Amino acid sequence: MSCRVMRAGFAGLCLALVFAGPALALEPVSVSVQGVVSSAEVGEAAPRDAAYRAGLVTAVLEAARGILGQDKYALEAEKLRMVIAPMAQRFVLTYRIDGALERRHSPLDPAVEEFSLPISARIDATQLRALLVKEGFLHEAGDRPSLALRVRPVGALAGAPPAGALAHLEQSVRRSLTEREFVFVEAALRPGVAGEPASALELARALGADVALDLEVDWRTAPPGASSVPGGVAEVRAHAQRSDDGSELAVVRFEAAGYHAERDAAIARALEAVEPQVGENLALQLQRNWEAVAATDRPIELGLDAVSSLDQVMSVRHVLLQQLGARSAEIRELQPHQATLQVVSSLGPGALQEKLASVRFEGFTLSPEDAGAGRARLRVEVHPAAPEMLAPGTPPN
Repeated sequence: MSCRVMRAGFAGLCLALVFAGPALALEPVSVSVQGVVSSAEVGEAAPRDAAYRAGLVTAVLEAARGILGQDKYALEAEKLRMVIAPMAQRFVLTYRIDGALERRHSPLDPAVEEFSLPISARIDATQLRALLVKEGFLHEAGDRPSLALRVRPVGALAGAPPAGALAHLEQSVRRSLTEREFVFVEAALRPGVAGEPASALELARALGADVALDLEVDWRTAPPGASSVPGGVAEVRAHAQRSDDGSELAVVRFEAAGYHAERDAAIARALEAVEPQVGENLALQLQRNWEAVAATDRPIELGLDAVSSLDQVMSVRHVLLQQLGARSAEIRELQPHQATLQVVSSLGPGALQEKLASVRFEGFTLSPEDAGAGRARLRVEVHPAAPEMLAPGTPPN
Protein backbone atom coordinates (compact mmCIF):
# COMPACT_ATOMS: atom_id res chain seq x y z
CA MET A 1 0.00 0.00 0.00
CA SER A 2 1.35 3.41 -0.98
CA CYS A 3 0.63 6.46 1.09
CA ARG A 4 2.82 9.26 -0.22
CA VAL A 5 2.21 12.71 1.22
CA MET A 6 3.70 16.15 0.91
CA ARG A 7 4.03 16.80 4.61
CA ALA A 8 4.94 14.39 7.40
CA GLY A 9 2.03 15.66 9.46
CA PHE A 10 -0.40 13.97 7.06
CA ALA A 11 0.91 10.46 7.71
CA GLY A 12 -0.97 9.77 10.93
CA LEU A 13 -4.25 10.92 9.46
CA CYS A 14 -3.69 8.85 6.34
CA LEU A 15 -3.17 5.67 8.35
CA ALA A 16 -6.17 6.42 10.51
CA LEU A 17 -8.35 6.69 7.41
CA VAL A 18 -7.00 3.53 5.82
CA PHE A 19 -7.53 1.31 8.82
CA ALA A 20 -10.81 2.76 10.02
CA GLY A 21 -13.51 0.19 10.52
CA PRO A 22 -16.74 -0.34 8.59
CA ALA A 23 -19.51 2.22 8.30
CA LEU A 24 -21.03 3.27 11.61
CA ALA A 25 -24.64 2.44 12.45
CA LEU A 26 -27.28 5.11 12.08
CA GLU A 27 -27.75 7.29 15.13
CA PRO A 28 -30.90 6.56 17.18
CA VAL A 29 -33.84 8.84 16.39
CA SER A 30 -35.66 10.70 19.19
CA VAL A 31 -39.35 11.50 18.62
CA SER A 32 -42.21 12.87 20.71
CA VAL A 33 -45.72 11.74 19.78
CA GLN A 34 -49.23 11.24 21.11
CA GLY A 35 -50.40 7.68 21.63
CA VAL A 36 -54.07 7.85 20.65
CA VAL A 37 -56.69 5.11 20.85
CA SER A 38 -60.48 5.33 20.61
CA SER A 39 -62.75 4.07 23.36
CA ALA A 40 -64.03 1.40 20.97
CA GLU A 41 -60.48 0.15 20.36
CA VAL A 42 -59.62 -0.09 24.05
CA GLY A 43 -61.86 -3.10 24.64
CA GLU A 44 -61.00 -4.90 27.86
CA ALA A 45 -57.50 -3.40 28.12
CA ALA A 46 -56.73 -0.52 30.43
CA PRO A 47 -56.97 2.76 28.46
CA ARG A 48 -53.49 3.84 29.53
CA ASP A 49 -51.92 0.56 28.35
CA ALA A 50 -53.74 0.76 25.01
CA ALA A 51 -52.65 4.38 24.48
CA TYR A 52 -49.07 3.45 25.45
CA ARG A 53 -48.94 0.67 22.84
CA ALA A 54 -50.44 2.98 20.21
CA GLY A 55 -47.80 5.57 21.11
CA LEU A 56 -44.93 3.16 20.49
CA VAL A 57 -46.34 2.32 17.06
CA THR A 58 -46.73 6.02 16.24
CA ALA A 59 -43.17 6.75 17.41
CA VAL A 60 -41.70 4.05 15.16
CA LEU A 61 -43.83 5.24 12.24
CA GLU A 62 -42.59 8.79 12.79
CA ALA A 63 -38.99 7.56 12.66
CA ALA A 64 -39.80 5.65 9.47
CA ARG A 65 -41.19 8.87 7.98
CA GLY A 66 -37.82 10.52 8.54
CA ILE A 67 -35.98 7.65 6.82
CA LEU A 68 -38.34 7.35 3.84
CA GLY A 69 -39.20 11.00 3.29
CA GLN A 70 -42.67 12.52 3.41
CA ASP A 71 -43.76 11.68 -0.16
CA LYS A 72 -42.83 8.00 -0.04
CA TYR A 73 -44.18 7.65 3.49
CA ALA A 74 -47.56 9.11 2.48
CA LEU A 75 -47.91 6.55 -0.32
CA GLU A 76 -47.05 3.59 1.92
CA ALA A 77 -48.46 4.71 5.29
CA GLU A 78 -51.25 2.15 5.66
CA LYS A 79 -49.17 -0.79 4.47
CA LEU A 80 -46.29 0.34 6.68
CA ARG A 81 -48.52 0.52 9.76
CA MET A 82 -49.69 -3.06 9.18
CA VAL A 83 -46.07 -4.27 9.04
CA ILE A 84 -44.75 -2.26 11.99
CA ALA A 85 -47.67 -2.47 14.47
CA PRO A 86 -47.08 -6.10 15.59
CA MET A 87 -43.34 -5.52 16.20
CA ALA A 88 -43.01 -1.82 17.08
CA GLN A 89 -41.60 -2.42 20.56
CA ARG A 90 -38.45 -4.16 19.25
CA PHE A 91 -37.28 -0.85 17.68
CA VAL A 92 -37.79 1.23 20.86
CA LEU A 93 -34.54 1.66 22.77
CA THR A 94 -35.95 3.88 25.56
CA TYR A 95 -39.20 5.73 26.17
CA ARG A 96 -40.66 8.26 28.58
CA ILE A 97 -44.28 9.08 29.45
CA ASP A 98 -44.48 12.88 29.22
CA GLY A 99 -47.83 13.52 30.85
CA ALA A 100 -51.11 12.19 32.15
CA LEU A 101 -53.61 10.17 30.14
CA GLU A 102 -56.19 12.48 28.59
CA ARG A 103 -59.77 11.50 27.78
CA ARG A 104 -61.14 13.67 25.00
CA HIS A 105 -63.30 13.93 21.92
CA SER A 106 -61.51 13.26 18.66
CA PRO A 107 -60.51 16.43 16.75
CA LEU A 108 -61.47 14.59 13.55
CA ASP A 109 -64.88 13.45 14.75
CA PRO A 110 -66.34 14.98 17.96
CA ALA A 111 -68.71 12.03 18.26
CA VAL A 112 -65.76 9.69 18.86
CA GLU A 113 -64.27 9.51 22.35
CA GLU A 114 -60.56 8.71 22.58
CA PHE A 115 -57.62 8.50 24.98
CA SER A 116 -54.32 10.31 24.39
CA LEU A 117 -50.96 9.75 26.10
CA PRO A 118 -47.84 11.87 25.34
CA ILE A 119 -44.70 9.74 24.80
CA SER A 120 -41.08 10.42 23.90
CA ALA A 121 -39.00 7.54 22.52
CA ARG A 122 -35.57 6.77 21.09
CA ILE A 123 -35.83 4.52 18.06
CA ASP A 124 -33.18 2.14 16.74
CA ALA A 125 -32.85 3.66 13.25
CA THR A 126 -30.39 1.01 12.04
CA GLN A 127 -32.73 -1.91 12.70
CA LEU A 128 -35.74 0.04 11.45
CA ARG A 129 -33.98 0.86 8.18
CA ALA A 130 -33.05 -2.82 7.77
CA LEU A 131 -36.74 -3.73 8.11
CA LEU A 132 -37.75 -1.08 5.56
CA VAL A 133 -35.25 -2.54 3.09
CA LYS A 134 -36.32 -6.12 3.77
CA GLU A 135 -40.01 -5.31 3.29
CA GLY A 136 -39.39 -3.36 0.08
CA PHE A 137 -40.18 0.15 1.38
CA LEU A 138 -36.58 1.26 0.85
CA HIS A 139 -33.82 0.26 -1.53
CA GLU A 140 -30.25 -0.38 -0.51
CA ALA A 141 -27.61 1.54 -2.40
CA GLY A 142 -26.61 -0.59 -5.35
CA ASP A 143 -29.70 -2.77 -5.75
CA ARG A 144 -30.61 -0.55 -8.70
CA PRO A 145 -28.02 -0.51 -11.49
CA SER A 146 -26.78 2.56 -13.32
CA LEU A 147 -27.97 2.79 -16.92
CA ALA A 148 -26.61 4.17 -20.18
CA LEU A 149 -29.54 4.77 -22.56
CA ARG A 150 -29.35 5.01 -26.34
CA VAL A 151 -32.48 5.66 -28.44
CA ARG A 152 -32.19 4.80 -32.15
CA PRO A 153 -34.66 5.21 -35.04
CA VAL A 154 -34.41 2.15 -37.31
CA GLY A 155 -36.06 0.88 -40.49
CA ALA A 156 -38.39 3.43 -42.03
CA LEU A 157 -37.45 6.01 -39.36
CA ALA A 158 -33.68 5.78 -39.80
CA GLY A 159 -33.58 8.39 -42.58
CA ALA A 160 -36.23 10.77 -41.27
CA PRO A 161 -36.77 10.34 -37.51
CA PRO A 162 -39.51 12.35 -35.76
CA ALA A 163 -37.23 14.07 -33.25
CA GLY A 164 -39.94 15.34 -30.91
CA ALA A 165 -41.69 11.98 -30.58
CA LEU A 166 -38.43 10.11 -29.92
CA ALA A 167 -37.37 12.65 -27.29
CA HIS A 168 -40.76 12.27 -25.58
CA LEU A 169 -40.41 8.48 -25.54
CA GLU A 170 -36.90 8.76 -24.09
CA GLN A 171 -38.04 11.12 -21.33
CA SER A 172 -40.96 8.85 -20.48
CA VAL A 173 -38.70 5.81 -20.10
CA ARG A 174 -36.18 7.81 -18.08
CA ARG A 175 -38.94 9.07 -15.78
CA SER A 176 -40.38 5.58 -15.20
CA LEU A 177 -36.99 4.13 -14.27
CA THR A 178 -35.82 7.15 -12.25
CA GLU A 179 -38.98 6.96 -10.13
CA ARG A 180 -37.90 3.42 -9.23
CA GLU A 181 -34.45 4.71 -8.22
CA PHE A 182 -32.44 3.58 -11.23
CA VAL A 183 -29.49 5.87 -11.99
CA PHE A 184 -28.85 7.24 -15.49
CA VAL A 185 -25.24 8.03 -16.38
CA GLU A 186 -25.11 10.99 -18.73
CA ALA A 187 -22.60 11.21 -21.58
CA ALA A 188 -22.66 15.02 -21.27
CA LEU A 189 -20.94 14.75 -17.90
CA ARG A 190 -18.09 12.64 -19.29
CA PRO A 191 -15.62 14.87 -21.17
CA GLY A 192 -13.69 11.83 -22.43
CA VAL A 193 -16.70 10.34 -24.24
CA ALA A 194 -17.06 11.77 -27.73
CA GLY A 195 -18.57 10.72 -31.03
CA GLU A 196 -21.45 8.38 -31.77
CA PRO A 197 -21.00 4.98 -30.05
CA ALA A 198 -21.47 1.89 -32.16
CA SER A 199 -23.90 0.43 -29.62
CA ALA A 200 -25.49 1.03 -26.24
CA LEU A 201 -23.04 -1.55 -24.84
CA GLU A 202 -20.07 0.48 -26.08
CA LEU A 203 -21.61 3.62 -24.57
CA ALA A 204 -22.19 1.92 -21.20
CA ARG A 205 -18.62 0.67 -21.04
CA ALA A 206 -17.25 4.13 -21.91
CA LEU A 207 -19.40 5.76 -19.22
CA GLY A 208 -18.85 3.14 -16.53
CA ALA A 209 -22.57 2.31 -16.36
CA ASP A 210 -23.71 -1.09 -15.08
CA VAL A 211 -26.29 -1.66 -17.82
CA ALA A 212 -26.57 -0.80 -21.52
CA LEU A 213 -30.14 0.00 -22.51
CA ASP A 214 -30.80 0.11 -26.26
CA LEU A 215 -34.16 1.47 -27.43
CA GLU A 216 -35.04 0.95 -31.13
CA VAL A 217 -38.07 2.62 -32.73
CA ASP A 218 -39.53 1.56 -36.10
CA TRP A 219 -42.60 2.59 -38.11
CA ARG A 220 -44.81 0.75 -40.60
CA THR A 221 -47.11 2.89 -42.70
CA ALA A 222 -50.66 1.58 -43.01
CA PRO A 223 -51.57 0.33 -46.52
CA PRO A 224 -53.61 2.75 -48.67
CA GLY A 225 -57.30 2.41 -47.98
CA ALA A 226 -56.80 0.71 -44.60
CA SER A 227 -58.21 3.79 -42.88
CA SER A 228 -59.76 7.09 -43.87
CA VAL A 229 -56.99 8.83 -41.89
CA PRO A 230 -53.31 8.20 -42.76
CA GLY A 231 -51.25 6.45 -40.13
CA GLY A 232 -49.46 3.26 -39.27
CA VAL A 233 -47.93 1.17 -36.48
CA ALA A 234 -44.98 2.09 -34.26
CA GLU A 235 -42.79 -0.68 -32.87
CA VAL A 236 -40.57 -0.15 -29.83
CA ARG A 237 -37.88 -2.72 -29.00
CA ALA A 238 -35.72 -2.46 -25.88
CA HIS A 239 -32.72 -4.59 -25.06
CA ALA A 240 -30.75 -4.33 -21.78
CA GLN A 241 -27.34 -5.94 -21.21
CA ARG A 242 -24.81 -6.00 -18.40
CA SER A 243 -21.88 -3.87 -19.46
CA ASP A 244 -19.18 -6.12 -18.00
CA ASP A 245 -20.06 -9.39 -19.75
CA GLY A 246 -22.86 -8.48 -22.18
CA SER A 247 -25.36 -10.85 -20.57
CA GLU A 248 -29.01 -10.12 -21.19
CA LEU A 249 -31.12 -8.46 -18.48
CA ALA A 250 -34.31 -7.37 -20.26
CA VAL A 251 -36.08 -7.65 -23.60
CA VAL A 252 -39.18 -5.58 -24.42
CA ARG A 253 -41.26 -5.26 -27.59
CA PHE A 254 -44.48 -3.27 -27.95
CA GLU A 255 -46.56 -2.05 -30.90
CA ALA A 256 -49.28 0.59 -31.18
CA ALA A 257 -51.17 2.24 -34.00
CA GLY A 258 -51.40 5.97 -34.59
CA TYR A 259 -53.41 7.96 -37.12
CA HIS A 260 -53.11 11.58 -38.23
CA ALA A 261 -52.87 13.52 -41.46
CA GLU A 262 -49.30 14.46 -40.52
CA ARG A 263 -46.82 11.56 -40.42
CA ASP A 264 -44.88 12.77 -37.36
CA ALA A 265 -48.07 13.42 -35.43
CA ALA A 266 -49.29 9.88 -36.20
CA ILE A 267 -45.99 8.45 -34.94
CA ALA A 268 -46.17 10.58 -31.80
CA ARG A 269 -49.67 9.28 -31.02
CA ALA A 270 -48.55 5.68 -31.46
CA LEU A 271 -45.50 6.12 -29.23
CA GLU A 272 -47.54 7.84 -26.51
CA ALA A 273 -49.74 4.74 -26.38
CA VAL A 274 -46.82 2.41 -25.65
CA GLU A 275 -44.70 4.64 -23.38
CA PRO A 276 -46.21 3.50 -20.03
CA GLN A 277 -45.90 -0.20 -20.89
CA VAL A 278 -42.30 0.11 -22.06
CA GLY A 279 -41.14 1.88 -18.89
CA GLU A 280 -43.09 -0.37 -16.52
CA ASN A 281 -41.99 -3.60 -18.18
CA LEU A 282 -38.34 -2.56 -18.30
CA ALA A 283 -38.40 -1.58 -14.62
CA LEU A 284 -39.83 -4.96 -13.57
CA GLN A 285 -37.38 -7.00 -15.65
CA LEU A 286 -34.33 -4.96 -14.67
CA GLN A 287 -35.16 -5.06 -10.98
CA ARG A 288 -35.77 -8.82 -10.92
CA ASN A 289 -32.86 -9.84 -13.11
CA TRP A 290 -30.33 -7.41 -11.65
CA GLU A 291 -30.99 -8.65 -8.12
CA ALA A 292 -30.45 -12.21 -9.37
CA VAL A 293 -27.11 -11.64 -11.10
CA ALA A 294 -25.53 -8.49 -9.64
CA ALA A 295 -22.23 -8.94 -7.82
CA THR A 296 -22.24 -8.01 -4.16
CA ASP A 297 -18.65 -6.79 -3.80
CA ARG A 298 -16.95 -4.97 -6.63
CA PRO A 299 -13.72 -3.07 -5.99
CA ILE A 300 -13.51 0.30 -7.75
CA GLU A 301 -10.50 2.54 -8.03
CA LEU A 302 -11.81 6.01 -7.21
CA GLY A 303 -9.51 8.88 -8.18
CA LEU A 304 -9.80 12.47 -6.92
CA ASP A 305 -8.07 15.33 -8.73
CA ALA A 306 -7.39 18.92 -7.59
CA VAL A 307 -7.35 17.81 -3.92
CA SER A 308 -6.21 20.62 -1.64
CA SER A 309 -6.62 19.03 1.81
CA LEU A 310 -7.07 15.69 3.51
CA ASP A 311 -10.32 17.00 4.94
CA GLN A 312 -11.74 16.73 1.42
CA VAL A 313 -10.64 13.12 1.10
CA MET A 314 -12.05 12.32 4.54
CA SER A 315 -15.38 13.94 3.62
CA VAL A 316 -15.64 11.87 0.44
CA ARG A 317 -14.80 8.70 2.34
CA HIS A 318 -17.41 9.52 4.98
CA VAL A 319 -20.12 9.93 2.32
CA LEU A 320 -19.09 6.67 0.63
CA LEU A 321 -19.48 4.73 3.87
CA GLN A 322 -22.32 6.54 5.58
CA GLN A 323 -24.59 7.55 2.70
CA LEU A 324 -23.76 5.35 -0.28
CA GLY A 325 -23.43 2.02 1.53
CA ALA A 326 -19.84 1.19 0.55
CA ARG A 327 -18.46 -1.78 2.46
CA SER A 328 -15.02 -0.22 2.59
CA ALA A 329 -13.19 2.83 1.26
CA GLU A 330 -9.43 2.68 1.75
CA ILE A 331 -6.92 5.33 0.73
CA ARG A 332 -4.40 3.69 -1.57
CA GLU A 333 -2.36 6.69 -2.61
CA LEU A 334 -1.90 10.37 -1.76
CA GLN A 335 0.08 12.64 -4.01
CA PRO A 336 0.21 16.42 -4.48
CA HIS A 337 -3.32 17.41 -5.54
CA GLN A 338 -4.42 13.79 -6.05
CA ALA A 339 -5.84 10.90 -4.05
CA THR A 340 -6.82 7.35 -4.92
CA LEU A 341 -9.25 5.24 -2.89
CA GLN A 342 -10.19 1.62 -3.32
CA VAL A 343 -13.91 1.35 -2.77
CA VAL A 344 -15.75 -1.93 -2.32
CA SER A 345 -19.37 -1.27 -3.19
CA SER A 346 -22.38 -2.83 -4.86
CA LEU A 347 -22.62 0.37 -6.90
CA GLY A 348 -20.95 0.33 -10.30
CA PRO A 349 -18.41 3.01 -11.26
CA GLY A 350 -20.96 5.10 -13.14
CA ALA A 351 -23.56 5.05 -10.38
CA LEU A 352 -20.94 5.76 -7.73
CA GLN A 353 -19.61 8.71 -9.72
CA GLU A 354 -23.09 10.06 -10.40
CA LYS A 355 -24.12 9.92 -6.75
CA LEU A 356 -20.90 11.54 -5.51
CA ALA A 357 -21.34 14.34 -8.05
CA SER A 358 -24.80 15.08 -6.63
CA VAL A 359 -23.51 15.56 -3.06
CA ARG A 360 -22.85 19.09 -1.80
CA PHE A 361 -19.85 18.76 0.50
CA GLU A 362 -18.86 21.48 2.92
CA GLY A 363 -16.90 23.96 0.82
CA PHE A 364 -16.63 21.85 -2.34
CA THR A 365 -18.35 19.61 -4.87
CA LEU A 366 -17.14 16.84 -7.17
CA SER A 367 -17.45 16.84 -10.96
CA PRO A 368 -17.13 13.65 -13.05
CA GLU A 369 -14.05 13.29 -15.22
CA ASP A 370 -13.79 9.69 -16.35
CA ALA A 371 -15.32 6.29 -15.68
CA GLY A 372 -14.90 2.77 -17.00
CA ALA A 373 -14.69 -0.84 -15.90
CA GLY A 374 -13.62 -0.83 -12.25
CA ARG A 375 -12.66 2.85 -12.15
CA ALA A 376 -14.11 6.32 -11.69
CA ARG A 377 -12.46 9.72 -11.46
CA LEU A 378 -13.77 13.05 -10.17
CA ARG A 379 -12.38 16.55 -9.74
CA VAL A 380 -12.67 18.60 -6.55
CA GLU A 381 -14.22 22.00 -7.20
CA VAL A 382 -13.86 24.38 -4.25
CA HIS A 383 -16.68 26.81 -3.52
CA PRO A 384 -15.82 29.80 -1.32
CA ALA A 385 -18.00 30.32 1.71
CA ALA A 386 -20.77 32.87 1.27
CA PRO A 387 -20.00 36.23 2.95
CA GLU A 388 -21.63 36.72 6.31
CA MET A 389 -24.68 38.98 6.12
CA LEU A 390 -24.63 42.02 8.42
CA ALA A 391 -27.67 43.44 10.08
CA PRO A 392 -28.88 46.74 8.54
CA GLY A 393 -26.81 49.64 9.83
CA THR A 394 -24.04 47.41 11.22
CA PRO A 395 -20.62 48.66 10.09
CA PRO A 396 -18.17 46.02 8.82
CA ASN A 397 -15.16 45.17 11.01
